[in-house]
Amino acid sequence: MKGKNALTTISAARIVASIFGVLAGLGGLTHGIGEALQGNVAPEGIVINSWTQGPIATNMGGEPGMTIVPNLLVTGVLTIIVSLAVIVWSVAFVQRKRGGLILILLSTAMLLVGGGFGPPIMGILAGVAGLGTKTILTGVAHDVQIRREA
Repeated sequence: MKGKNALTTISAARIVASIFGVLAGLGGLTHGIGEALQGNVAPEGIVINSWTQGPIATNMGGEPGMTIVPNLLVTGVLTIIVSLAVIVWSVAFVQRKRGGLILILLSTAMLLVGGGFGPPIMGILAGVAGLGTKTILTGVAHDVQIRREA
């Protein structure tokens, strides 16, 4: 049984995966909100602008993204849902056995439903970091060995 002052060890890979996963999810949320605000219209193609008016549209070039969904309102709602899933997974579950892989899959889904290009790439990189949450680096002199925790 652990005492009150017991320290919990959290790997650096988990911290990196969680922080960048949350940032990816927040980026996806901004895309989803902009897409949903455009309403029940069909996109002109697979590449869309998340924002068509306001400061984000002028300063950020409309926040481009891509979608395979033929309706911007549905695209926005799906992007918001997937982005929230990315945030929750990054904070609570990325350290699990297949946590990094699931984060990579969620980020790929975010790319396909309109989460932009940058946030999914960041989420995929966070998932790669999440794959290393169970890896411990041990070294002796010039010899570095990698072993997996049981």
